[in-house]
Amino acid sequence: MPVKDILTTIILVIIIFLIYYMSYWPKRKQQKNIKKMQDSLKEGDKIVTYSGLAGIVEKIDEDRIILKTYPDNLKISIEKWAVAGLDDRNIK
Repeated sequence: MPVKDILTTIILVIIIFLIYYMSYWPKRKQQKNIKKMQDSLKEGDKIVTYSGLAGIVEKIDEDRIILKTYPDNLKISIEKWAVAGLDDRNIK
């Protein structure tokens, strides 16, 4: 096998690895940040879920959250992984 073929194969493998790494790394970093935020939730935090529910954290169990919704003060039990982010709007 000529050296040229070996170098071409090595370069191709490196390019494929870089493309994979560059597309996978930002998503993994974002998932770590979301997981960190979910683990650091505390009572009184305003949150939004992936389904669009917004409310205030009333109680936190191991993997569940009791969420009090804004307009009607309904209490809903959701999984902790369903929290998409903190809600920074000034809604009461």
